[in-house]
Amino acid sequence: MYRLKRWILMLFLLFVFVLSIGFSLGNTAPVSLSLGVHELDERPLAFWMIAAFCMGGIVGMIVGTGLINNVRFRLRIRSLEKELLARPKFVRRETESKE
Repeated sequence: MYRLKRWILMLFLLFVFVLSIGFSLGNTAPVSLSLGVHELDERPLAFWMIAAFCMGGIVGMIVGTGLINNVRFRLRIRSLEKELLARPKFVRRETESKE
């Protein structure tokens, strides 16, 4: 079963690769990209589409690995440690033994 899944995945990736090559060859018209006040140079439409796809993959991997959560948790731990240091020290009193 594992081999079948692996072959299906490989065939799917090959299919996506062939489609992306066909898309790249069919969309060579230069297009400029405007980001509000900044306008980027003219590049083929396929370049902008592939760049957007890659950036989405990178952002997805960062979010998926929990990098953002780890940073947030580390900042929270640091703030709690500072708060703990600011509190007065707890002094244990010796309890009287009842004899």
